[in-house]
Amino acid sequence: MVRMELVPWQNEHFGYMLRWASDPRMTAHVGNGMPWTPDYVGERHAQALKHWEEHGFGLHAVVEDGVVIGLAQMLDGDLGQIEIGYWIDPAHWGRGVATRVAAELRDKALAIADRVVAGHQADNVASGRVLEKAGLTYFTSRCSGGRVEHHYALQRGMNDTGVLRYSAFTKDPAGGNPAGVVLDASDLTDEEMLAIAAKVGYSETAFVLPRSEERVFDVRYFSPKAEVPFCGHATIATSVALAERIGDGTLTFHTPAGEIAIETSGGTASLTSVPTSTSEAAPELVTAALEALGYEEVGSGPVHVGFGGARHLIVPLRDREQLAALDYDFDALRDLMLEHDLTTVHLFWREPAGLVHARDPFPVGGVVEDAATGAAAAAFGGYLRDLEGPQRFVISQGEDMGRPSRLEVDATREDRRVTVTGAAVLIP
Repeated sequence: MVRMELVPWQNEHFGYMLRWASDPRMTAHVGNGMPWTPDYVGERHAQALKHWEEHGFGLHAVVEDGVVIGLAQMLDGDLGQIEIGYWIDPAHWGRGVATRVAAELRDKALAIADRVVAGHQADNVASGRVLEKAGLTYFTSRCSGGRVEHHYALQRGMNDTGVLRYSAFTKDPAGGNPAGVVLDASDLTDEEMLAIAAKVGYSETAFVLPRSEERVFDVRYFSPKAEVPFCGHATIATSVALAERIGDGTLTFHTPAGEIAIETSGGTASLTSVPTSTSEAAPELVTAALEALGYEEVGSGPVHVGFGGARHLIVPLRDREQLAALDYDFDALRDLMLEHDLTTVHLFWREPAGLVHARDPFPVGGVVEDAATGAAAAAFGGYLRDLEGPQRFVISQGEDMGRPSRLEVDATREDRRVTVTGAAVLIP
């Protein structure tokens, strides 16, 4: 068997980095798009040597039977986590080397830290498959400088928390919006629920507290940063998880936002929101939001604050291209949303045939963007009904993150409640 090892980075490896830096397949995916000039390569080499001196780990040369065939990196991050990454010479692609490297990096990282994380650009699907084979699980996507990156993680002891992982508004575990689900949180404190949500790292984790009544539950939702009053995609995920265990039918969730009625059938769930409401957003809020989003103008139609269990700023965009080019000031938008008690900003563009394309920045939850947002879909349904009358439509979300989601919205009820339907699937 071919022997592969990760060797600490040394001066003798500089030439390999310099050679690979001329390959656009490397520079496109490594180093945040920075041009790999000889001076920049020298800086990276010096940083690698210094990191080993200061931390005792860092950049490795991937060596196979004495031949250097790639790079493998471990970087120290916040909250006791290690970030890993790799580059394999194209001459050695297709032999499972990347998976072996990722697995070895995973083990090295978890030997010294509680959590290992990794990311890849959305168009580099092969890297996503490698990380999944190494046991890492997708938890969020980020957009910076027009580049969408998917991020994966593995927590030491993560499987001991009793957390199930489902992806909502999809039938494909690689699509939709993932949510954590704890089916019995009766013995957990608020602090423990928040800690578990932070550990899982998804935009929300739902915590179920069974009641004495059959098929009736208290449900609370936590992002990695704070408790939120309601979360649509975690409700869909939790409903499907419960239905798989107690059978299809009606469920009732008592949430901080109010009572939610759910119908489950065959791996799908339909949640009916609390009564929705909308009102025009204050001009100063709109101005500040557009500045944080980097928009000089938006599409036709009013900007509203909509409510469907949580408050969302609803913003129409000019066209599909403006929606796809989302790249916003995370800190500025987060601070503005906290000031105005907003959960997401719901950006949308409508096609004529009842199809809406949407994206939902979620910086207040510590997440750049949601792949599917059921609560925002309910609020948006109320927005369109108030402006145009009762209607049904489909929201396509997550497309620009590489995690397509489908949300079916029924805004025809006379009691101002909105029904949102979607599938959910267990993440292996």
